[in-house]
Amino acid sequence: MSKSRNSMQTRRRISLFSSVLLLLCVAGCEPPGKPGAGEVSAEDVMDFPTLYATNCQGCHGVDGKNGAARILNDPLYLTVIPKDQLQETIEMGRPGTAMPAWAQSQGGPLTPKQVTALVNGIEQNWAKPVNFHGAAVPSYSGEGVNGNADNGRKLFGRDCFMCHGPGARIGSVTDASFLSLVTDQALRTSIIVGRPDFGMPDYRVLGLGHALSDQDISDLVAYLAEKRPPAVTAALVGPAPGAGNEGNKSTGSSSERGTQ
Repeated sequence: MSKSRNSMQTRRRISLFSSVLLLLCVAGCEPPGKPGAGEVSAEDVMDFPTLYATNCQGCHGVDGKNGAARILNDPLYLTVIPKDQLQETIEMGRPGTAMPAWAQSQGGPLTPKQVTALVNGIEQNWAKPVNFHGAAVPSYSGEGVNGNADNGRKLFGRDCFMCHGPGARIGSVTDASFLSLVTDQALRTSIIVGRPDFGMPDYRVLGLGHALSDQDISDLVAYLAEKRPPAVTAALVGPAPGAGNEGNKSTGSSSERGTQ
């Protein structure tokens, strides 16, 4: 009986050891984190809804609006911003802001094909024909248009002060702290496209119900830029390092990278 009992215990130990060894072998073939059969790796995800929800929705809002960052679901915005600028912004981000670089070449998580899928998805889902009501389409960057701060001050008092002057109900945009956090391009884009998801009108009606001209927009940006602390302005005027970057002048006449 003793020998029989020992033999059974030995067989059980061998069986248990074999089971453990088999589990270890299986685990070695499929390490944690590796996609299993039927699963898709993060780099293979190409559908726009998933890419947007995973990477953009937190700042730009569900369905591209009502987020803290720039509205993307806006036909006017997508008409004004060049498609290559939108692509570069996603790839490179906006250094010094909460907008990170998303391209793998810049340390981000997205492949070149995924960045392109995002840009195409934004365009295909949210870009639509815009009725400009006879108004000229302003340039995105205002390149070549030198802003006049004195005229910008007058325009601000006429068109913007009620909502954005000191102590105004919407919030001051002449405060030095605020202006230290935004670029000239951010100001220019806000004037052009407004925030339709929050009720802010765009350039087509900001001029007492009439459209602002390209010159008017640059003048407003120049006025606001003059209120920015000198040290911040000096940093913005300096050339940005790296290929593809553009300088940002306080006149509001050049574009700084960014989804703005």
